[in-house]
Amino acid sequence: MISRLLTLALVALSASGCATSAPAWPAATTSASMTVAANPLDLRRTTLVVRDIEKSLALYRDALGMTVEYDQVLTSPGLGRAQTDGVNRSRLVLLKANNNYIGMLGLWQFLDQTDADRRPPDAADFTPGDIVLLFNAADIERAFAAARAAPGVLVISEPKLRRYPSPAGDIEVMVSMLVDGEGHTIELNKLIRDPRQPATR
Repeated sequence: MISRLLTLALVALSASGCATSAPAWPAATTSASMTVAANPLDLRRTTLVVRDIEKSLALYRDALGMTVEYDQVLTSPGLGRAQTDGVNRSRLVLLKANNNYIGMLGLWQFLDQTDADRRPPDAADFTPGDIVLLFNAADIERAFAAARAAPGVLVISEPKLRRYPSPAGDIEVMVSMLVDGEGHTIELNKLIRDPRQPATR
C-alpha cells in the first residue's frame, strides 16, 4: 500500500516513529505517586499521509486545539513515487497536544499529486492496516461538537458511556467515534472512572 510505504519513508527521513494504535484510556491519568518502570523507547508521533492538509488542520488544530510545532515544505528525492518528477515536494506539519516530545501528530501532504493521492478515502471498516487515533478531552461534549463541525468529518457514534472490564472492576469511559476527511478513524473520549488507579481526573 502506497500510504504505508510513504509513512515508513518519512520515519527514515525524520528519525522519528509512527504509531498505529492507542489504548482505550491514557497512561497520563496515572497518579503522580505511582512508580512505573520505564520502557526502552518513547512513542513520539503518529504521522498521517493526507490529501488536503488545510482540511486536516481545520480539525486537529482548529477544532481539537492541537498546537502547530513545525510546518515546512520538504523534498524527498529518494522516494519512488510514480507520476512525479522525482523531487517529491511535500508539506509536513507536526502538532502537539500536552507534551513537547511524545504523543504528537504529523500531517504529511505530497504537493506533486499522483492518481493515488487524489483517490477518495476508504470508508471506516476497521480492517487490518487501519489506525484509530485516540484523544482524551476534559470537556468531551465541547470537543465532540467542534470536531463534528469540521469539514469532511463523519460521525460514527456520539459520546456514550462504555465499560471496559478489569480485575479491579469496570473502567468507565465516555466514548465517541468519528472519521476525519481523509478516512482516519478518531476515538474522542473522557475517562470517568478507573478503579485500578488511586485517583483519576
